[in-house]
Amino acid sequence: MAPSRAAAARHRGRFFGAFTASGLALGWLWLGVALAWSLLVVIVQLASDAVLGPASLPFTPAIFAWAILANGSLLGMLVAGQAALRRGVEADLRELGPNLPSRLGGAGHLENDIADLPRATHINAILLGMCGGFAMATLDPVLRGLHDDLSAVDPRYLLFVVQNLLFGALGFRLFATEIHMTRAYARLGEQVDIDLFDRSPALVFGRKGLRSVVVWVLISTAISMFWVLDSAAQANVLFPVSVLGVTIAALVGPTVGVRRNIARAKARELEVVTGAIRRERDAILRPGDAHDSSREGRLADLIQYEGFVRSIREWPFDLTIVSRSLLFIVLGCGSWLGGAVVERLLGLLLD
Repeated sequence: MAPSRAAAARHRGRFFGAFTASGLALGWLWLGVALAWSLLVVIVQLASDAVLGPASLPFTPAIFAWAILANGSLLGMLVAGQAALRRGVEADLRELGPNLPSRLGGAGHLENDIADLPRATHINAILLGMCGGFAMATLDPVLRGLHDDLSAVDPRYLLFVVQNLLFGALGFRLFATEIHMTRAYARLGEQVDIDLFDRSPALVFGRKGLRSVVVWVLISTAISMFWVLDSAAQANVLFPVSVLGVTIAALVGPTVGVRRNIARAKARELEVVTGAIRRERDAILRPGDAHDSSREGRLADLIQYEGFVRSIREWPFDLTIVSRSLLFIVLGCGSWLGGAVVERLLGLLLD
């Protein structure tokens, strides 16, 4: 199956593809980005202080160091989250291999189709994110007030603006990728071959949702670190509700298609077994026929089988997926509540 023009017009995530192929743990990517950015901030800060004079900061050196680590952690999480989603696609398609119809073009073609954003969407997401990040850095009164003593061309202020541009670009790209993958999984779920007696392929779609829950909850936890800082933006109040909504949608969305597929397979199987039950019943009740105990046994077996088919769950979740998803969502909400409590306590202690 030759790739379509739409499939060719995609942004190829070469960096994330190479990282996936390397087999390195995602934690190393997160740690590498976090440390690299933190080191860059420290170098720019020290060099600027030496050349232009120390900047007047409205918080203690300890809180400033925490802010550097929080920013680096969030940047690392946004990059590692993107890599996690892409790596998951490869693993899911490898597991779904025997259940993928040949008309879909094979796992390799599907991997590019699912993991890579359309080029226009990729560009628009980055531009929109950069606009949002720039607006937050320059218009939010809390964030802008922290840099009132710095000129617009001061390297420390410029690095702060670049940091928010990166937050916006990486965050919106990850959000666009999540929407794209969720829709792609939903479409794929309607087309895979379903075996009512083997739920493992269907559970792939539930695990995709769980993986997204983990990514977004960890990002949410990284953002909650800003609650204990005087540099927390007013937009922080919107993040808990927004991330919770994205998390729930990311958990359920990929499973919608395969759920409909399972429901159709159940309906077909029930139609067959219901017809068989009707025939056996009619044969038993037909006047004049000799009593046949074997038919009664077959009828009982068919009725029992019908009950089994009806009991098959259509949603591709098992206890492990549900329990882990709920645990991560609770932990994510707890990080925000805990951060808010710590911020209040610090305010009381420092006032």
